[in-house]
Amino acid sequence: MVGLKPTILYCFVAILFFGCFEPELTVNRNDRLLRRDRGIIYFENVPFSGIVNSQYQDGTQQAKQSYKSGKRNGQYSEWYPTGQIRYSKNFKNGLQEGEQKEWYRDGILSRVMKFQAGKQQGEQIGWKENGDLRFKYTYVNGKRYGYMGAALCQPPEG
Repeated sequence: MVGLKPTILYCFVAILFFGCFEPELTVNRNDRLLRRDRGIIYFENVPFSGIVNSQYQDGTQQAKQSYKSGKRNGQYSEWYPTGQIRYSKNFKNGLQEGEQKEWYRDGILSRVMKFQAGKQQGEQIGWKENGDLRFKYTYVNGKRYGYMGAALCQPPEG
């Protein structure tokens, strides 16, 4: 009888813990119940929280975006038809936040950019397909400093 009390307690805690979480809703981008109005995504007329998937015509994964209360929130990923990753971005409350990476079709990294509250912030760097530097600049408080393409130095934007 003494061993029964901890078992009952563990079962109660497990039911309470796991019962409070609903599985994340996943819908297809083409679902007729999914609509956009003034930048907010709705599903069945309620701001959508969950994942929106899209596929190529052959059924392979094309993109996946997380939403919270109708706004992009969390990871966005996109793939080439071959299955190779194309983009990886993060969003917070509808705005791009953190690191964004892009790849060429052959899997070579194309660029790494950083965002804060939807705007470029920090070091931004990109490479040509042959690995040569394409651009490297830094955004500080909305102003760009550094190398852009063939120009040796880009003055800050006014």
